[in-house]
Amino acid sequence: MKKFILPLALVTSIGAVAEDEWVSVGANAAVAPAQTDVVVPAQTNPANSSVTPESENATTGGDLMSELLTQMEQMQQEIAMLRSLVETQQQQLATVEQEQQARYLDLDRRVASLITQPVIAQPEQTATEATSNPTVAPADAYKAAMTLVREKKFSEANQAFSAFTESYPQDKLVANAYYWNGEVYLVQNKLEQAKEAFEQVVTQFPDHTKTADASYKLGVTFHKLGDDALAREWLEKVIEQYPGKADGTVRLAQAYLKKLQ
Repeated sequence: MKKFILPLALVTSIGAVAEDEWVSVGANAAVAPAQTDVVVPAQTNPANSSVTPESENATTGGDLMSELLTQMEQMQQEIAMLRSLVETQQQQLATVEQEQQARYLDLDRRVASLITQPVIAQPEQTATEATSNPTVAPADAYKAAMTLVREKKFSEANQAFSAFTESYPQDKLVANAYYWNGEVYLVQNKLEQAKEAFEQVVTQFPDHTKTADASYKLGVTFHKLGDDALAREWLEKVIEQYPGKADGTVRLAQAYLKKLQ
C-alpha cells in the first residue's frame, strides 16, 4: 500500500477548517462561513406589555384637556352669572337715579308753587311768635316758619327762619332753615341775603344733604348778581363733587351751566 505525502500547507489548511470552519483562500483571506438563521425574541415591557410610552402620554394629555374644558365651562357659567347681577344692579341704580331726579325737580318747583297753595289755618299764636318762643319744640317752630312761606308772608318767613337758626343752632333742622331762608330771599330777589343764607349751609354743614342744593343755588344767585365767573365755579363744583350723591342736582347744574356758555 502506497503512502501519499501531502504538502505541509494543505495539511495546515485542513486543520484550520476542522477547528473554526473558516476557509483560507488564496493569500490567506478570511471568508466567513454561511450563518444559520437565528431568531431573536422581541423585547417586551416587563411592567405592562400592552402599554407603550406613547399611549401613556396620549392618555395623560387627554385627561388634562378634559379638565381644562371643564374649568372653562365653569368660568363661563360664573361670568354669565356675574353679568346678570351687574345688569340687575344697573337697572336698580337707574330706577333710584330717576326717582332722585324727579324728587329734586319737584323740590325746585315748590317755592314757586307755595304761592298757589291753600292757606293753612292760623295757630293760636302767630308763626313768628312760635319760632322765637324758646318753649316751643324746634320741629313746631320750623313748621311755623314754613307756614309763613305758604301764606306768602315772605318777610315774616325770613324773620322766622333767622330766629330758628338763632334759637336752635344745634338742631338737625337748622341747615334746612338756612337753606329755605335763602330760597325765600331768592324769590324776593334779595340776592345778597340769599347768597349769605346759602353760604351758611355750605360752610357750616359741608356733609349735609342740603349742601349740594345750596351750592347749586349759589351758582344761580351769583349769575343773577352778574358774576358769571363765580356762577360757573359753583356749578362746576356741584358737577365734580356730587355725582352719585345728588344726581338730580348735578343735572340741574349741567343744564344751567350750558346757559352761561
